Amino acid sequence: METSIISATYTWAQFIPEFTLVGLASLILLADCFLPKLPKSCYALLAAVGAVATAFFMDSEVSLGQFRMLAVIATALTVLLAYDYRQVICASISGDDSEEGSTELYALPLIACAGICALTQAKDIIMLFVSLEVVTLSSYVLAGYFRRNQGSIEAGVKYLILGAMSTGLLVFGSAWYYGMTGSFMLNADVVTNVFFGTEPALSVGFMMAMALLLAGAFFKTGTAPMHIWIPDVYQGAPTPVSAFLAVASKTAGFAVLCMLLFPFAELQVTPIMQCLVILTAITLLIGNLGAIGQTNAKRLLGYSSIAQAGFIMVFLINSTGEVAQTQVANYLTAYLLSTMAAFYAIAMVRTQRGSEELSAFRALGKTNPVIAFLITVAFASLAGVPLTYGFIVKFDSFCALVNAYSVWSSSCWLTTLLVIMVIGATAGFYYYFKVIREMYWEKPQAELKPLNVPMVTAGVMAGCVILLIALGTWPLLTGNM
Repeated sequence: METSIISATYTWAQFIPEFTLVGLASLILLADCFLPKLPKSCYALLAAVGAVATAFFMDSEVSLGQFRMLAVIATALTVLLAYDYRQVICASISGDDSEEGSTELYALPLIACAGICALTQAKDIIMLFVSLEVVTLSSYVLAGYFRRNQGSIEAGVKYLILGAMSTGLLVFGSAWYYGMTGSFMLNADVVTNVFFGTEPALSVGFMMAMALLLAGAFFKTGTAPMHIWIPDVYQGAPTPVSAFLAVASKTAGFAVLCMLLFPFAELQVTPIMQCLVILTAITLLIGNLGAIGQTNAKRLLGYSSIAQAGFIMVFLINSTGEVAQTQVANYLTAYLLSTMAAFYAIAMVRTQRGSEELSAFRALGKTNPVIAFLITVAFASLAGVPLTYGFIVKFDSFCALVNAYSVWSSSCWLTTLLVIMVIGATAGFYYYFKVIREMYWEKPQAELKPLNVPMVTAGVMAGCVILLIALGTWPLLTGNM
């Protein structure tokens, strides 16, 4: 009976974009086998164009439709980043200039993107779990893709071990969920029947199920205590993969959180909201304070990812489902634009200066002033500097917390979180501006030459920065703050 209800919930037509992405990935892999002399970089361009093309078949008006669009855009930008990063990719895979073995790096993000898109349409635990595992299994391979690089192998192993633990939590939580509700469906009626039913014991078991499911989702979002993999994996994984995990994987995680927490929006289940406040506070402290001492740019963005997850979590505290989804999607949009521009800059510096340390950005303000300006705007947006979109969404995060005071009976929880948010935002100005200090204030060394900026990198970074400034200033100009 339950199986028939689930199968009747979906139609084949609604998964056309997902089938298209998987089909395109399969076509690329087959072409690599039967057309070995074709340049591998052609597959990167084909994958990027194909990913963007699928966006036109997606309905952005449906629930979580914005998350699907973000996943597709992040995937296209990831593949384009791999295209510009292919010099390092070839050296790390084959040890020479040969592109042999690089095709999978262009195909696997498409498969992971299909999983994210299917996940956003999930209405039951089974579809949610299967879709999330498609993303996770693809990410395992991508994280350890550089078989000649010890850091990449270590990143893949760590991600695999901790990811397996999160999968176990999801499976166990799904079993508890079905046992307490008698259904795999994710809707408010199921939650209402449990909490306001005749057997109080069921509500206790249901809370256990939700705790396990949320822990599995926290692994993807980088929320404490499931955050420990992020700095090491971001640093060791190939830079395009780190960008994909930072944006697309986080989008998938917050889509899952929105689906799991949506039924509680109207019920105001206090224990769950209190737990969210505690975890949000811990996440903000770990992310912001951990980033202060970092000298590696990718590792810094890893801790930044944890910190940004804390600010996004605020929207899920005592906010109605649709409002929370829109706010989270807006924040993820700003995060995508800033983070992708930052990772493109890191990849360019790594390719030409051979390092991902912050010191490798030294004197870019003198050698490449335009690129230095683009990097400055990207990191300023992450910090929440006014006139950038990052400021708008971070301001919205503070407003969401202030609005929650009207709902909570005790405001001490929210006051504590507000203080921590202020501390975190202040710390962000310090560690994000470490990159800017290296570009403008550190003395240039004689051997540092101007970077040769690839066309794709220049175009993507310029596009992201223009959008960050336009979206950051438009509300101020129109008075719609």
